[in-house]
Amino acid sequence: MSKVMDARVLAVYPVAPETFYMELEAPDIARLAVPGQFVHIRCSDSKDPLLRRPLSIHMVSRPKGVLALLFRVAGAGTALLAQKQPGERVNLMGPLGRGFSMPLPGSRIAVAAGGIGAAPLVFLVQELAHMKCQVTLYLGARDKKSLLCDGQFEQMEAEVVVATDDGSFGFKGTVPELMKKHPDWRRTAMTYMCGPKGMMKEIAALLQEADVPGEASLEEHMGCGVGACLSCAVKISHHGEITHKRVCADGPVFPSWQVVWE
Repeated sequence: MSKVMDARVLAVYPVAPETFYMELEAPDIARLAVPGQFVHIRCSDSKDPLLRRPLSIHMVSRPKGVLALLFRVAGAGTALLAQKQPGERVNLMGPLGRGFSMPLPGSRIAVAAGGIGAAPLVFLVQELAHMKCQVTLYLGARDKKSLLCDGQFEQMEAEVVVATDDGSFGFKGTVPELMKKHPDWRRTAMTYMCGPKGMMKEIAALLQEADVPGEASLEEHMGCGVGACLSCAVKISHHGEITHKRVCADGPVFPSWQVVWE
């Protein structure tokens, strides 16, 4: 069950170029949230911008009632969020959407993150750590200064292997290329991923070829955030039949082998 509430801003600060971490006091949402879900946040008290912005839930502390977001400034709305000050309030609707399905405790798991796609995967790895899962994290970015969340993943005892496009840190290349070099994911119970669509399309093909199950968190432009406007529909194939599903209500997480990667 989702909530609509005013949340108090506890902290906002940059963590990478044009990328900000925001911490909010939102106990009801923190209590209900599961990894892979998102919140729909109002960026301004005025009608400009009119629409809310969907942001993945980055991390939660249920005992403290704290919710964290990690977002990239991509327009007027997120630019306004980046300027928020501690003590101010923002209106949230959430948690929304279908999150990741969780494996059996102690499972061996692979996680693939590209760019800002690392944001929802921290919450996922947080939960996997509580379940004593063995996690290998394939983390990609354009360059070393754009790398996100590597320290957080390591603090949760995930094995982190890094790829950067320019080779300034770790393997020079993409996350799918990195996974081909480190094929331990072939012996995992599940591979979770979030990042650029091209990256996830390649990984989904690798998983299908190796007969490894996977789940992908998709990002699409949203209007209402609750499934009414249909602006975020994507093609999903199930038993050979292609249908349209709403990322906001039926996702954002889908089995990777069902997504029609266009």
